[in-house]
Amino acid sequence: MGSQQSRAYKLQLSDEGIHLFLQCHCRLCHLAEDFLPYGTTLFIAVDLLHRCAADDLIAELLDPQIDRLGGRKVRHVGTSNTLSRLVDDIVEAAGRSEAIHPSPQVWRLYLSALVHMQATEDIKVIQCFRDMPLKTGRPSHRAPR
Repeated sequence: MGSQQSRAYKLQLSDEGIHLFLQCHCRLCHLAEDFLPYGTTLFIAVDLLHRCAADDLIAELLDPQIDRLGGRKVRHVGTSNTLSRLVDDIVEAAGRSEAIHPSPQVWRLYLSALVHMQATEDIKVIQCFRDMPLKTGRPSHRAPR
C-alpha cells in the first residue's frame, strides 16, 4: 500500500486574515455537510484560484486587500503535498505576467486564494471539493448534495 503524502503549509495572518480563513472554512463545511480539516479549506481555495483565467488570477494576486489580511500570526495547516504543485503553477503563471514582479510571495498567494474563494459561487466550490480526491489521491469525503 502506498502512503499518502501530506505536509504543513505556513499561513501568515492578521486578525482579519484569521477571520477570513475561518469564514471560508465554515462555509466549506456547511456546503460539504461535514466536519473538514483546515487543510481542506486551504487546498480548495488554492485550487479555485488555480482554475482562474490568467487575467483574473493576476487581478486576485494584485488585490490591495491582501495587505490587510497578512500579518504576524503564523498558523500551519496540513494538506496534500499536491498543493505545492498548484502553488508552483500559479507562481509560474504570475511570472509570465508583466504586472507582477517579482513572483508573488506564497503567503500572499494563499490569502488571494481565500479572498477568491469567498467570492466564488457555491456550485463552483462544491465542484472543486468533489474534484479534490482526483487531484490528491485521497479518499473522498461525503459528497455534498
